[in-house]
Amino acid sequence: MLRKIIGEKFYCGLDIGSQRLKAALMKAADPHCQELLGVYEAKTLGFKDSSVSDLVELTECIHKTLTELSKKTGVKLKEIHLGVGGDFIEVRKNNSVMPLVDRGSKVIGSHDVKKINNQARLLGLKVEEEILHDFPQYYKVDDVNTALNPVGLLGRKLEVYSLLIVANLTRLRNITKAVNQAGYEVANVFFSGFSAASVSLNEQLKSDGCVLIDIGSKVTNILIFKNGLLRHLDRIPMGGDHLTLRIMLDLNLPFNLAEDIKKSYANAISTDEQNEEEILVKKNSAYLPIKRKEIVQSIKPEIDKFVEAIKNSLNSSGMLEEIKGGMVVIGGGALLTGMIERIEQETSLSVSIGKARVGLKSLTNAVTFAAAVGLSQMGLNHSFGVSPLSDVRTTWTKGLVGRIKEFYQEYF
Repeated sequence: MLRKIIGEKFYCGLDIGSQRLKAALMKAADPHCQELLGVYEAKTLGFKDSSVSDLVELTECIHKTLTELSKKTGVKLKEIHLGVGGDFIEVRKNNSVMPLVDRGSKVIGSHDVKKINNQARLLGLKVEEEILHDFPQYYKVDDVNTALNPVGLLGRKLEVYSLLIVANLTRLRNITKAVNQAGYEVANVFFSGFSAASVSLNEQLKSDGCVLIDIGSKVTNILIFKNGLLRHLDRIPMGGDHLTLRIMLDLNLPFNLAEDIKKSYANAISTDEQNEEEILVKKNSAYLPIKRKEIVQSIKPEIDKFVEAIKNSLNSSGMLEEIKGGMVVIGGGALLTGMIERIEQETSLSVSIGKARVGLKSLTNAVTFAAAVGLSQMGLNHSFGVSPLSDVRTTWTKGLVGRIKEFYQEYF
């Protein structure tokens, strides 16, 4: 029986990945009373290389996933908060400057900060793109005064340095079309990695300086927070599928079977290389004996490259010395035996597997559903106006015409 309780609002997050589609549903009567009702996942179909490859397949996949979530929770869904990531998004750093007065100086107000932020967004965006998130990093007043918040300072010139997360409009519209044809509306679009951080990292960690590693099937996102802000975002073109593919090629197995073997027997620590234990794997109509050390040896080069890429990303960020809160790892790859220990060994940072707490409940499968739950929570907070989402472009559906109008009003 579907329910609709007066005063309660429901928020559904839909995280579209290249291999799995995950959904989460949350309810709240107010922003301080949140309850996670349920989660659901299914294999992604009709979505390849961060683009819609088959509209009908993706539409049916979305419809089935959300229908099952509705059955599970007894809630009829109307709109979703969409999450995208991986190669779908692009990270860009930009800066913009504007004069405040011709002579003398003036007190900088909140309207000046808003104006320079809007200017930076407009000038940092290509015609075919839309901003999902905009994170002002810091401001400069007259080239000499650096501030996180310049309101109240005196100056003649104001400059902002921002971190932008953008997405291609055509790709967004095609995914939105699939959601619409499945019978739902898209309320907001967020970067799924940032959404995952909203439930996997507490405010103390973000303030002290911490790293979130989100291991996807094809792409791994590395997010570094400091002073409560997202300060660095990097993507490694490696994920769980690369390990599966290596097992598939080296042991001459089908991809799905190699995936099962990876989950059950692979180890990121190479101490099992001398392990002579054999496992029987059913291939076609026969059982094939495989030594466990062969599995470990197969993925070792990929694990080495993966961990080295993480180290290089942390070093290139220039923030390694500022990370006092350690590292949190989420995504399917975090569940690989020895992965947490291996990253900890190589980076010399404290590393833990992702956990999350929603309301009074702890999310037991936070590693898998952090992004979907985070999408629900971000949509919930945004609707109540209590989330610090001035960095989120929720009006992305305005498209090109709206941005041209905004630009014209700003400068003419």
